[in-house]
Amino acid sequence: MQSASAPTLHPASLSPGTVVGPWRVVAWVGRGVYGAVFRAVPVDTGPAAPVALKLALRPGDPRFAREVELLSRTRHPSVPRLVGSGAWQHPDGTRYPYIAMEWVEGVPLYDWARQGARSPEQVLEVLAQLAGALADLHAQGGVHRDVKGDNVLVRHSDGRAMLLDFGMGHHAGAATLTPPGVYPGTPVYRSPEAGQFELRFFRDPAARYCAGPADDVYALGVTACQLVTGEYPEFADPWKNEHGTWNLGAVLPPAALLRIEPRLREWILRMLSVSPEERGTAAQLAEALEQAARPAAPKSPAPPPAEAPSATRTPSRSVASRERPTARERARPWLAVVAMVLALTGWVGWLVSAEPVKQPIASRAVAMKSGQRDAGTAGLGDAAATTSMNEPPGALSQEVVAEDSLPEPLPGQAVPDAKGRCPHKQQVSLNGGCWGLISKEPEACETLGGQMYQGTCYIPIIEHPHGRPRPRTSGPTRKSPSR
Repeated sequence: MQSASAPTLHPASLSPGTVVGPWRVVAWVGRGVYGAVFRAVPVDTGPAAPVALKLALRPGDPRFAREVELLSRTRHPSVPRLVGSGAWQHPDGTRYPYIAMEWVEGVPLYDWARQGARSPEQVLEVLAQLAGALADLHAQGGVHRDVKGDNVLVRHSDGRAMLLDFGMGHHAGAATLTPPGVYPGTPVYRSPEAGQFELRFFRDPAARYCAGPADDVYALGVTACQLVTGEYPEFADPWKNEHGTWNLGAVLPPAALLRIEPRLREWILRMLSVSPEERGTAAQLAEALEQAARPAAPKSPAPPPAEAPSATRTPSRSVASRERPTARERARPWLAVVAMVLALTGWVGWLVSAEPVKQPIASRAVAMKSGQRDAGTAGLGDAAATTSMNEPPGALSQEVVAEDSLPEPLPGQAVPDAKGRCPHKQQVSLNGGCWGLISKEPEACETLGGQMYQGTCYIPIIEHPHGRPRPRTSGPTRKSPSR
């Protein structure tokens, strides 16, 4: 018998003390599209670890059986353990399925970022854990289909990222529950191939898009982008080819991403690739991101010169490096000069924004619209931009560009026209991209997201879909619905 009166027994808001199978409700936690979540404890035992009890809002909802199947297949430390499942019977006889899962005490991912500056290594470790969870899920024939910051908790006890809410998930052989014309998941995290499918088949009432592992990887890239910049990437304007077929040709990362630590930025751009094949698999990403997150072993100091006279002896390399100012100290006066020079020359607006630069890009990026979910990450962008990483990014990463190597254009960068001209006369064309030139030190160049080539810093110009550099916005063009 239930311990609460019938009027309070609605699955969305069970009263504390209500018994659901072998569990007793302790507190209401939250509500999603298809279910409500409660903190619960065992009925018949003494003190025991709580569980997260997810109860369907619709009688006999088949999504819960599918979620149980996905959780039972997945064995990864970043996925909550399935504890049990069943059906709760309302006094009127209606049965609502439920799932009991391992309780995770933690903080939502984007809130974790806002709590303090996070180093690139910390961010890479979190991304590696989430990629590992997805890799395990994909290996079992499943897809999550709703990867986003709202569905990730960072556990208090050990800092591990936990991937939650498999209610939108799917696995091979499962019944199709999504009606035609409906796309599971949150729109702003949708992959380019899903967006292109929608463009091509929006008039076909029977068309269904089948999300795959590459969609999860792209959504992880969007999550990472939002995590470190407070902004979402956008799709370039679609276009029709000679056959009248719609295409999405580019993903435009926010300009604030240019200031993120280069190797961290590289991983995010890879996950945001338009081509699914270029993103790599979740398993490949998990391995390479984990490798990139490990700090490099300290280097042994170089021995002093053999026979230098004591009065003129050159200090050893290790001592000399400690006496030099840090890269950030050397870059600081340069950044002030560069900002002033660019503002005076008038083309800084073509570089990253249509407005005069009044504050650093990373600071401006986190000024999100009031009330927007997945708000900005104050402090994280600056920390990631100024913290160096020594470990190579791994098998999927492109090589770090040497000073004598041509700078590599970024996705969404402006390209020269057929005559080799860039959109602005003060920009130069090189290696298939348009660049702004600044003469300065490599450390300061890297801080601004540029690439050194033959002693000059090349700053990438972000392209407008119609062929001219575009300003960036601080928020998404496609709002995510509340869950």
